Amino acid sequence: MSDMARSVLLTLALSAAAFTAYLGYRAILPAVAPGDTRLATVPGLADTLPEFTLEDLDGGIRSIHSWDDHALVINFWATWCAPCLREIPLLKEFQDSHGSVQVVGIAVDHMEAVQAFSEEMKFNYPVLVGQLAAMEAAARFGVDFFVLPFTVFVDTQQRVLGVHTGELHSEDLDKLAVVLSALEAGTTDIGAARAQLNR
Repeated sequence: MSDMARSVLLTLALSAAAFTAYLGYRAILPAVAPGDTRLATVPGLADTLPEFTLEDLDGGIRSIHSWDDHALVINFWATWCAPCLREIPLLKEFQDSHGSVQVVGIAVDHMEAVQAFSEEMKFNYPVLVGQLAAMEAAARFGVDFFVLPFTVFVDTQQRVLGVHTGELHSEDLDKLAVVLSALEAGTTDIGAARAQLNR
């Protein structure tokens, strides 16, 4: 078995275990009522954007703080992950229509596979790549387990607003856009914003 095949199988096994644990974890959390900010953040979730660096598609090293003047949608994905691939066109469309928000893709994958895929996909947002380093980057957000795709929402002040595990849909990004707009306008606070995105 090739190293790449072993890597994919290991990542799939870890993702399956993480997803099972995540479902159990979500099952024991009480529901968040509208306006209730007691569960405004996922337990253990980082308050602010952590520092980490990864390679970009050209082999340069980029910090996640390269886009500190923007709100961020940080999307962890892989070329072998079907739900990840389904949501990429949606992320491209969101990037086109929301210039004040920067989408950043983080591929938990081999550089060669991501570069080949990017030639077909024609990303309109930056993509960073790593294998173990990308998984370590995801862990810096304070979430004990995650399954791909995994997306983190960050506001313009580098505050982590929430996470989305699994495939994104247009309503998820629409909700984010409303929350970010309300934060910028001062019509909501960080606790209410987090509660809205994490319920």
